[in-house]
Amino acid sequence: MATILEMMLENCKKSGYYPTQNIEKIAKAKNMMFGENEWRRCPCDGSNEARYCISELCQSDIERDGICHCRCYQKASSGNK
Repeated sequence: MATILEMMLENCKKSGYYPTQNIEKIAKAKNMMFGENEWRRCPCDGSNEARYCISELCQSDIERDGICHCRCYQKASSGNK
């Protein structure tokens, strides 16, 4: 089975976004807080069921702010292509 970090990286790639330097730290937090069965949950807003990795809320953050709420996924820019 893939690790949480591997799943997050794959999720990021499939969605057309790029990982930030925080992605490893967020993956570790997700593992400690939720484990592999609930890895999509947001460690920064864990009680909000509408906010999870690449959810509509996450995508709207990225499109509006260039980066997600947890600061682990970001929009494509000239610096990361």
